[in-house]
Parts: sequence; structure tokens; C-alpha cells
Amino acid sequence: MSFSVEGDYFEVCNCDVSCNCVWLGAATNDNCDVLLAWHVTRGSKDGVDLSGLNAVMAVHSPKRMTDGGWKVALYLDDRASAEQSEALGAVFSGGAGGYLAGLGPLIGEVAGCSRRRSRSRSRTARCTPRSPVLCR
Repeated sequence: MSFSVEGDYFEVCNCDVSCNCVWLGAATNDNCDVLLAWHVTRGSKDGVDLSGLNAVMAVHSPKRMTDGGWKVALYLDDRASAEQSEALGAVFSGGAGGYLAGLGPLIGEVAGCSRRRSRSRSRTARCTPRSPVLCR
């Protein structure tokens, strides 16, 4: 399996000020609820074009993310073909390898993977957290 993606990354969580979890600290609340979103401006997996598509991962983790036991759900762009959805799912779940594969040991439960509407206008788009739709 080979893939290459370039694009935009958005992250929002329920921490009070900024996300301490990024620095391996404890969340400012009793748990960390975070949405991770990607907009692929250019990319492919095994020859399947992923350009212009989006993926969102919703995560519920304990106060210290490094403790593991995360509950995650993956939302894939509803504009993707079946082949593109499979490729997006593999890339952004970590199933295709890469840095997201490193999250595997932290995940305790996969709540599911489904196709949802998710839009992003541009690199300068103003995004607001609305699960599962992040950007319009």
C-alpha cells in the first residue's frame, strides 16, 4: 500500500484554553473530546485520486490521552466513490500506515465509520466545530 496526501488539517477540542494533550499533558476537563479533520488538496492511495475530499475523526479519550482507551468514529466525505471511501478510510484510520497508524494502540473502541457531508472552501475558510460537519 502506498499513499501520499497534502492538504489542510483542522483540530478542535473541549479544553478550556488550548489543548494540553498536544504536549502530552492532561486535558483541562475530565476527558478530551476532539475532532480532527483533514481536507486533501492533492493526494492518492494506490492510484485512487483523493483530491478535494475530506475526512473527520471524532475522539473521546480520558483526561490523559496517552492512557489510551479512546472511543473513535471516522466520517468520510459523502462525495467520495466507493473506491475513494475505502482509500480515505485506510489513510485516515491509520490502516494504510503512516503517522496515524501510531494511534492504534491508544484506541479502545471504534464506534464506526460512515459517510457524511463535510465541506471545506479553502485554506482560509473559517471553520466551526459542528459534528460531523466541520467546514462549509
